[in-house]
Amino acid sequence: MLLVMLTGCGGAPADGQTVREHFAQLTGFEAELKILSDLGQSTLEYQVEYVYNREENDTFTITAPESLAGIGGTIAGTDSASFTLQYDGLALDDAMPQRTGLTPADALFCLLNDLRTAEPAQIWTERVDGQSLLALRYEQEDADGKVEKQVWLAEKTYQPVCAELYADGTRVLQILVTSYQET
Repeated sequence: MLLVMLTGCGGAPADGQTVREHFAQLTGFEAELKILSDLGQSTLEYQVEYVYNREENDTFTITAPESLAGIGGTIAGTDSASFTLQYDGLALDDAMPQRTGLTPADALFCLLNDLRTAEPAQIWTERVDGQSLLALRYEQEDADGKVEKQVWLAEKTYQPVCAELYADGTRVLQILVTSYQET
């Protein structure tokens, strides 16, 4: 009886395998995002409509700021190598970011890839505004430096809530999911 009281009645905590299985089986979703990009000298805020489709291409459209509204992109395949930036039917060549996964255009795509395939370095739970969240931290280091990603998911549904991305210890992006609907 004491063991039940100490462990609670919520069942076993999620692990990296459970999260990977959930996102590997996810067929699609539509989300509205607020992305804050901190470039050191300035912070830029974007609003983006993002559509994930496991069987097709992921797409996004910038809805704000007004000066960029309508710019969109398509990412195909299992990594961001098949990235096309578009505006009003025109595809732009050589639009790949210099550091993959750390730009407003490809951050969510690369983060979803981590959720599907990578083992998190850490997993813990947090309570934020009365909601129980599962937090996952991913780390990778290569010749370009160290990239760390923290993502918070609703603990029971794994619905993305927010993420923070760091390059060499400096936060460069925040992603807030303002609306989410699985399709």
